[in-house]
Amino acid sequence: MGRLCFNAVTNYKPLPPITEKQLRDTFQKYDRDGDGLLSKAELENAFKSLGSHMPNWRARRALHHADANGDKNISLEELDEVVKYAAKHGYVLG
Repeated sequence: MGRLCFNAVTNYKPLPPITEKQLRDTFQKYDRDGDGLLSKAELENAFKSLGSHMPNWRARRALHHADANGDKNISLEELDEVVKYAAKHGYVLG
């Protein structure tokens, strides 16, 4: 699932790909309370900003794939797995 931009003349066109570093930075930006953890709500907001059509579902799936300790949050150590998950699903191409 990539990101799309609506253009009234030509319908839809893909946006330029983002790097894994930009993707990681985007997720970290959504740590709103600054506790070094990403909650499901924070993940959902991050996926929404990346153009996900189902950010709630993506956040739940990312937690399932990356939350190694089962605390229902993503730590900085677990964030690499979220980035890999997002990359696998088309949020980064490179």
